[in-house]
Amino acid sequence: MNTLHQFRFCLLLAARDLAAVFCSLSGSRRSARRRGDALSIPEDFFGINIATSEDERCDDYVIARLRELDIRNVRLAFSYCSLNGPAQRMLDRLLSAEFTVSLVLLPPREDAARMLTDNQSRERWRHFVRGVFGRYAGKVADFEIGSTPNRRRWSGFRPSGYLRAWQIACEEAAPRAVTLAGPNVQDFEPFYNAVILNAMRRMGHVPRIHTNNLFVERVIEPEARDHRVLGRWATDLLGFDLVKKARLLQGLGKRAGCLKTVATCQFWSTRRLMRWSVFPQEKKVDYLIRYLLLAASSGALDRVFWGPMICGRDGLIDDRACGYPKVDQSTFYRSVRGAVDALVIMPAFHALGHVARRLRGARCDLVSGHSRGARLFAFTGSDGRLFHVGWCRDGQALRLSDLYGADQLQGAVFSDFRGNPVAFPTVINERPLFIDFPGLREQLLPEHLSVMNTCDSKIIYPHLPDLQGMPWRNQAWRGAFIRSRHCPSGDLGDLLAPENLTCLPEREVLRDRRNRLWNIAHPQDPAKQLTVKFNRPRGIKRLAYLFKPSKGVRHWNTAAHMLRHGIGTPTPIAFYERHRFSGIRDSYYICEYIPDAFSSRHVCRAFSQGESGYRGYDKQQWFDMLSGFIFQMHQAGILHRDLSVGNLMLTQKADGRITPYLIDIGRARVLKEVNDRHRVLDLMRICYKLDWPDRELFIQTYCRRLGHPLPAWWRWAVRYYEFKQGGKKSAKGMFRKQR
Repeated sequence: MNTLHQFRFCLLLAARDLAAVFCSLSGSRRSARRRGDALSIPEDFFGINIATSEDERCDDYVIARLRELDIRNVRLAFSYCSLNGPAQRMLDRLLSAEFTVSLVLLPPREDAARMLTDNQSRERWRHFVRGVFGRYAGKVADFEIGSTPNRRRWSGFRPSGYLRAWQIACEEAAPRAVTLAGPNVQDFEPFYNAVILNAMRRMGHVPRIHTNNLFVERVIEPEARDHRVLGRWATDLLGFDLVKKARLLQGLGKRAGCLKTVATCQFWSTRRLMRWSVFPQEKKVDYLIRYLLLAASSGALDRVFWGPMICGRDGLIDDRACGYPKVDQSTFYRSVRGAVDALVIMPAFHALGHVARRLRGARCDLVSGHSRGARLFAFTGSDGRLFHVGWCRDGQALRLSDLYGADQLQGAVFSDFRGNPVAFPTVINERPLFIDFPGLREQLLPEHLSVMNTCDSKIIYPHLPDLQGMPWRNQAWRGAFIRSRHCPSGDLGDLLAPENLTCLPEREVLRDRRNRLWNIAHPQDPAKQLTVKFNRPRGIKRLAYLFKPSKGVRHWNTAAHMLRHGIGTPTPIAFYERHRFSGIRDSYYICEYIPDAFSSRHVCRAFSQGESGYRGYDKQQWFDMLSGFIFQMHQAGILHRDLSVGNLMLTQKADGRITPYLIDIGRARVLKEVNDRHRVLDLMRICYKLDWPDRELFIQTYCRRLGHPLPAWWRWAVRYYEFKQGGKKSAKGMFRKQR
């Protein structure tokens, strides 16, 4: 039976294997959580993808960085262009320095696409693998054949063409003692793994090492369950998080006869991270540590290769190069494109080195937590020292005092992703925290371990370089507050609690109608002021608020989301709401007061009165600035829903720079995608105070950033809003006359 027929026949076998492995995982999931058996992490668990450049100094640089990481396992891509070139030079250097090398052999994309139909392409491939095997057999640890056969656009392979290349490689490897690895399927698409592994088994050539690019980047967080397997409706039903994915792939490999399962490539792209956070390098650190801890403790993977090491978009070291290679680097990491002198080490590089040193040879004694909340790992290091690593999902936080007893924390030593000491941390947040217990000989379990199962919260606790959201609660109220690195020590949550808040002297009352708005002095810094918003729902709204969060928590969560995406808003300080039926009770929201601010109403009024400029900027410059800020807000998935000119505040520094701020954000929504209809809902409000020529100019300026024109009906939306506002003004005027 030829290769193509084998591939088709294996479709049914693949479905059978997938069903069998999935059922075994579902049946053992509950017992595995209870058992908590200790797991030893292999000494050679951590690896990294590397490349070099034409500059021989790059070889020295890469080897020096590998020694700095203390990682001996490297993965190097090797194609026809690599022979007698920089990659072969690098390979020889690595072998002479006694690194353990996994060599990825792959044909050019054009030859891979013709592997089934073109005899010359097959002969070139045969000649290539024969030469590489002849030179490096017994020196290279394993040879990985091909890459990403489920991504034809990247590698050129169809699955059937990949199997033909595999067969040729196996024929050439037969006379030599080499270890083969494959098929390196991209992402989590287990049907491809099952089909290809079954075809390899029927061919009589099963790889000793089952490889897969086990990416989880598109579900954002390493712990997240994948919604792309069968759609969002089955996300929780299937529960395919990173650990379950790894165990399924391991099960498929074992059924085929593979001895090991290896994740060959994983990274978070800076470009993708920038969609979720204004601090992408900080998030790379978080996700790298969390991914590696989950992968190492799963017991399903024998090795994880991070990488690429050097790349501006994807790497741990920024090469400062522009653009991106035509072939994705998860398929063929061909070379380092930047100059050696321009390379910059990023924080995630140090995180990888620290995790590898701490976990190598360690024993995982405990894995505890909730899939949507906090996680805690307890380890016994290779030196016998006990340590824990804990974190929460993005936007969540858990007080250490709620998890550990006071006597347990008294002897603990805390450190960050570099191993630097952390002085007196109070919470576990989305940045993993290392907790050492020097002097202890028996593994320590937190006194209140069950609290981790209740950490799932609808309150967002922002985690920024200088700010950390903290949970707060007393007998009557719950809420959150911000702890700043620059503020003096002290529990701001207690100082601003509702019982104390009403006793603090008022500096200025800004509004006292349906909601009350006033300023107070900052309890920790009297030179600064805070703005307090007191929401007191009346009448029918008391019932409406029963089915949605209080205004206090909505203000807080929206502000936290804005801070993460770099959207200007007064820094949230605290919020408070009642424990029970909080939506229909009073709530407080406290934020930073911004002095000397003016609203965009002043800008619109100046242009409506015929002014050509305002505060040193002409009309086009103002419209570029304001529309750019609104566009950035929409790109972050934020729909304000009350974007009047009075809710877009501005400040101007001494050098003339303007900084926009959004206020009154209680009605805002955070959406997965902001469409044109959503955009018009905000734009029709901000345009209301402009005359029609300026409205047209403002929308055109916004559309230039958007890349396409808004639907023509935006004009009718503005006219509708104009009519609505006119009606409200008339009704208010009549009401005042009657009074």
